Amino acid sequence: MLAFRAGASYIGFMSDSRTALVTGGTGFIGSHLVAELLSSGWDVRCVVRPSSNLKWLDGKSIQPVTADITDPDSVALKKALEGVSAVFHFAGITSSATDEGYARVNTEGTRRIVNAMDEVGPDAHLISCSSLAAAGPVKGRKTINETDAAKPMSLYGKSKLAAEGIVEESGLKYAIVRPPVVYGPRDKKGVFSLFRFVSHGIAPRLTSATQKLSIVHVSDLVRGILQIADGDGRGIYYMTDGPPHTWDEVIGTIGTALRQRPRVVEVSPGIADAVAKVERLRGMLMGAKPFITPDRLTELMQSDWTCSDARARLDLEYEPKVTLAEGIQSTADWYRSAGWLAK
Repeated sequence: MLAFRAGASYIGFMSDSRTALVTGGTGFIGSHLVAELLSSGWDVRCVVRPSSNLKWLDGKSIQPVTADITDPDSVALKKALEGVSAVFHFAGITSSATDEGYARVNTEGTRRIVNAMDEVGPDAHLISCSSLAAAGPVKGRKTINETDAAKPMSLYGKSKLAAEGIVEESGLKYAIVRPPVVYGPRDKKGVFSLFRFVSHGIAPRLTSATQKLSIVHVSDLVRGILQIADGDGRGIYYMTDGPPHTWDEVIGTIGTALRQRPRVVEVSPGIADAVAKVERLRGMLMGAKPFITPDRLTELMQSDWTCSDARARLDLEYEPKVTLAEGIQSTADWYRSAGWLAK
């Protein structure tokens, strides 16, 4: 094997073990996946953009490939696919100032991966990261499972569902993971915003305190993803940390970890919508990803985002190891040590 450190030049690939190509390896979930693959003995190639921040890959024995998944004629991407055993497609965006941004990256980016695999790596196992947003929230009393009809309500969710369709129709050997809320070290978006608010003694609430959420710690999620690769998993999978949690439970657990008793602040729909519109406008004017958009706000205000991981448990022997209390505490400790939260 030719071991590269992040930032090294691309000069070719040789491997005598399983080789994985990872997109999105510089991100929150992707960087944890890269670490888990390496510790499990895989050779790892990571697709990175020229502008990518390689902080989480620095010092790791990866093979970086500079390419853009939105480029339909990426020679580097096709070269990187030669001889791979599995492709872990985790590149994507969760926030966009423009409506077409979601489709360009999440949907068309997936199409580029599939097309390149068709040409160069048709025998590789494609494991694609989608989202619970592709299925939509629970409407009624039944927790969502893989057999339920998908009803996404946001442009993000619709772009992910469209990407799933491309994968399903590709003829490739594939599996799709639909994570619910994911948290853990390195997350500087989603759940981190709750940690930051609670650290200041407040907990803004957009909907009922009994809002139900499926959650999973990033270490359990990436361990489950490797179980898909090792077990030749096919189709769609949900992975959670067990029974759903309420919004109150999550906030209370974060408060305990941070030694805070936050004051709950109920945010009216009108104020929340105004903030989201201003944030989207800021993103459009500055060419930046908005923290929240009206589209994603609608998702956050739904009362039930839960899913069943029964299929993963049966097919893959998936079993989460990190409880909410353990995961929240270790994540809080990491945020403090990283300087993201005050000690």
